[in-house]
Amino acid sequence: MNRNGRHPHTAASALFRSYVLQLAVRLALLAWGVFLLACDPAQLDPASYFGFAHGLTFIDVVFAFSVVDAATKLFPRARIAMGSRKQYGRFHLPSLELLRSGRAGLSAYLGELREEGAAARDELATRLADAARRPDAAWIRDLPAYLDNLKADAALRADIGRRRAREVVPVAAFWIFANAAVAMILAAAGWLAPPACVVWMLFYFAFDMVCVVLWCPLQVWFMKNRCCTTCQIFNWDAIMAATPLLFVPGPFSWIIIGLALVVFVRWEAAFLRHPERFDERTNAALRCASCTDKLCRIRKPYDALRRDAPRDDAARAGR
Repeated sequence: MNRNGRHPHTAASALFRSYVLQLAVRLALLAWGVFLLACDPAQLDPASYFGFAHGLTFIDVVFAFSVVDAATKLFPRARIAMGSRKQYGRFHLPSLELLRSGRAGLSAYLGELREEGAAARDELATRLADAARRPDAAWIRDLPAYLDNLKADAALRADIGRRRAREVVPVAAFWIFANAAVAMILAAAGWLAPPACVVWMLFYFAFDMVCVVLWCPLQVWFMKNRCCTTCQIFNWDAIMAATPLLFVPGPFSWIIIGLALVVFVRWEAAFLRHPERFDERTNAALRCASCTDKLCRIRKPYDALRRDAPRDDAARAGR
């Protein structure tokens, strides 16, 4: 405990503080967009104000924020949440359950090492002995050649896919129908024009950070996942925010939507190739004991309806 009587690790993490700042900035953009929609909607038309013909405009600022936010998800070294970075191999910490699942391959690999001679055997024995002194399965990083192709068995991979489908399919269906309904309402009211669609996009852009920092309705209503780290749609945010731009033709929308699609396709391709990275049963880096993001400072972990998943109760109790 520190001199104030609090545990040091209860302080807000640097990542959490940066997300709070991003939330404030996005809310400010939304507020300014609403103001322009009410007072000067022409400034929200990308066809007229995108680019530098009129100097730096509000549309240019919105474009810059949208592109930078989406682009950061394409770089594994970006300072963003583990919920996004889990798609990359460097953030995959194989769990003991994953090793048990793929024990046949591991046994074969260890057999090859034994054939290399006494020196290799002694080195491997030392590494395995470290398991008792190092957290969870961190020692497995000492076997890089095997980890390059480490996969769960077919049954576990299928179960990971089924669980993910139960989370993401309802969200996708809800998103499609909800946005179609909003578009029809706006069209009926004569509001389905670029200015309103840009503000609609800004609302999604701001609410994305509300979901991270404060409250996520998609988590509570559909997914029931524990937190952002285990979220299966974390990198869907770019394509979700860009949805209203489908009704805004022009380079402004095409670039944002195109980049968002790249982020989305890369995310889904990573899951198809490496589902083990997306599940806390097979990726120990997604468990509470390994968490350094601490994004649950306000929005607490959602465990009420969660079943059959590892629960690091001891780690949480120490927070």
